[in-house]
Amino acid sequence: MGRPAAVLLLLTALAVGGCRGIGPAARSQPTPSATPVGAHIGVVDVETVARAHPRWPELDALTKKLADVAAQLATPPQLSPVVRARIDARLRAQAKKLEAEFQAEVAALRARQAAKLARYVAQLRAEQAAKLNQLRAQIDGELKKGIDARATTLRADLRQYEAQVLEEYRFPIANLRLKTDVVGVATEDELRRITGELDRLLTERDGRVRARAEVLDVVLRDFERARIAEANARLDKAQKAAEVEITLRVAAKKKDLDAEARRLTRAKQRAFEGRMNAFRRQLLSVGEGQLASAQGQYVEGLRQREQQLLAERQALQEQRARLEDSILADVKIEVAAIAAAKGFDVVLTRYLTNLTGEDMTADVLARLKR
Repeated sequence: MGRPAAVLLLLTALAVGGCRGIGPAARSQPTPSATPVGAHIGVVDVETVARAHPRWPELDALTKKLADVAAQLATPPQLSPVVRARIDARLRAQAKKLEAEFQAEVAALRARQAAKLARYVAQLRAEQAAKLNQLRAQIDGELKKGIDARATTLRADLRQYEAQVLEEYRFPIANLRLKTDVVGVATEDELRRITGELDRLLTERDGRVRARAEVLDVVLRDFERARIAEANARLDKAQKAAEVEITLRVAAKKKDLDAEARRLTRAKQRAFEGRMNAFRRQLLSVGEGQLASAQGQYVEGLRQREQQLLAERQALQEQRARLEDSILADVKIEVAAIAAAKGFDVVLTRYLTNLTGEDMTADVLARLKR
């Protein structure tokens, strides 16, 4: 009666140990009170034996397939972005086209503003040039008038001086001429003396007048140079003032044109955005039906996929259960045979701390590998 009881204990232990999963957590551990005192005990590592079974790779492959199915159930596929991608592509194309038009309009606006500024600068320079020409003509007139007045004054002074000198020499020269022309001279030597004296007085008189004229001519040239320098200084000052005025007025004009350009650019930007938004609304209104259809197909596809995966999981679980049962059945047969041959009263799937038993794992492995 001892051996049949041992086999019975073995089968009970293995049946409990093989509940849908072979591993350390699934092993059965009989309590000490269920083990007869003084029994001949055998111990077998069911997990090690099961992994040595020829069909274990098949069981491992099924387990991996089940894990893959579970992962697919946990992560459903995303909605197909085809319709949205088409809409986005057309939006990008339209945005690119409108952006090019916007940039072209902005460039044309800037060109027009630059042309306006250039015309304004040319107009300012023409106005300033006209003012400078008018001022130059005025200064030239004033200069000529002043020089002429000074020359008239100096000529009057020269005439006055000349009259004064002529008056000084008039009587001495007249006396000498009187002697030669009226009274007469007694000798040739006296005639030469009187003639020489007359020439000396005439030369002296003319020299004094000529020297005075040269001095007054120098005075007139100095006066003319001074007045010309003053006139040039006035023109240079006026020209610099004109350049400063041009710079300030051009800066103010540029500021106004830039402000106008910014205002017009903002208006064009708003128009661009309005055209883009209108196109987007039109495109989306057309694409809503496509999106709704794609959404319905997506939901139906999800439902069909989930049903298919659930059926596949059920089939894999049943297949794995059958394979586990087959493996455990083979293990039970080999363990029962060894237990009967060695006279074990009890076969345990794990060592107990207060019991001693003989490890029969190697014997079972040897029989499975035959």
